[in-house]
Amino acid sequence: MDMTIGDVFLQLFMTALLIAIVVVAFVVAKGLRNRRIQQRNQDKQVEEKLDQIIEKMDQSSK
Repeated sequence: MDMTIGDVFLQLFMTALLIAIVVVAFVVAKGLRNRRIQQRNQDKQVEEKLDQIIEKMDQSSK
């Protein structure tokens, strides 16, 4: 089987494209994970503030 220079370039291009797709998938997954962690931290902060407000309301009513 004869391989021309075009075949070699095509294989290199396909390999580079596959690697790029894998890298992009990892970057997107990492970004989604970081966003989920950040959202969880914000939810905890909001919950703590609400708890503080409820405690103040309970103390003021006594």
